[in-house]
Amino acid sequence: MFNNLWAKSLTQKFNQIQASDVANISDTELKSKFLKLKAAKQAGFTLLELLVVVAILAAIAGTASIALKDTDARASAAAHVTMMDELNKGIRTFRVLNKNAYPNRFDSLLETSTNSTTATYPANELVAIEDIGTLALTEDAVGVLSDIGITQLQYLDNTTAADFDGDTVTTDCASANITATIASRSNHVVSNNIFQGFAANGCGTTEALVEDSLVAVWTGGYERVFGGDGATFDGLGDVAGAAGDAGEALTTAFATQPVLMAVGLGPSSNLFNANSIGGMTTVPSYRHVNELQYGRFIALFEIGVFTGAAAAYTAVDQVNLIAIVDGAGDTKEEELGEWDGTRNTI
Repeated sequence: MFNNLWAKSLTQKFNQIQASDVANISDTELKSKFLKLKAAKQAGFTLLELLVVVAILAAIAGTASIALKDTDARASAAAHVTMMDELNKGIRTFRVLNKNAYPNRFDSLLETSTNSTTATYPANELVAIEDIGTLALTEDAVGVLSDIGITQLQYLDNTTAADFDGDTVTTDCASANITATIASRSNHVVSNNIFQGFAANGCGTTEALVEDSLVAVWTGGYERVFGGDGATFDGLGDVAGAAGDAGEALTTAFATQPVLMAVGLGPSSNLFNANSIGGMTTVPSYRHVNELQYGRFIALFEIGVFTGAAAAYTAVDQVNLIAIVDGAGDTKEEELGEWDGTRNTI
């Protein structure tokens, strides 16, 4: 009986026989059989075999394409969910470690020409989130925010022309030109840092919160964040001449709905100061916006409850963090839907 080792050895010796060695075979029939075996050994694939292989590879490629569809978008959604969780934990941990005080100096998402009482939603769609309106703080609301450590917000100064880094390049932070400033390669201004001060290559100004300070509020429906219908905005407060959604001032009467102040989680906040107790070391970015739009996550704080009169509300006893949404206004559950394929990806 032949064993595998002997067969392998015999095959190697057969392959080593050169064409010149065949001439030494005197038996014509044996020589003919040997040449046929040698030719068969060196033959390549037939056309039919190649077509079968190509068809198999095409089927595998098609299956892989379907399996990998929207993989990048779903991976981004998973990353966003993780960032939302980390920011939620980070803010709550900061509060515990700092004797019941939340971080301060969040981004207001608003711009101003004088102070926080004249703030408006950016007219040039700088901020990608659409579910935003504006509302004035009451004296009581300022008080409860101060009690919890939130005394200042970052607003865009839309009147200032600043010389960044002493490079003699004057950068215009005016509302109408702020996207051009971000797009310019003659300065170091980027959209994600736009609410920082001029020394940090931004157009931001720190404003103390006082009675009648205007803040951004969530208008995206409260069932999306913790159940219940959202506040209704009638559009009477739209910024004149603004392109697209420019935010609305609250005028419609409704009752018992929570007031959710929306603030951006940008680098100006001491939440991201490594020297602060409980400070985070990284400022997460939201990447599903264009390069001219603000790409940070948004925190929603409950600061009051509407009473039913137009824009009237009572302050809560204590401000609470309700949710973190992404820069486009999607909640954690909506991002999870993008991740598991039950919701269309961006």
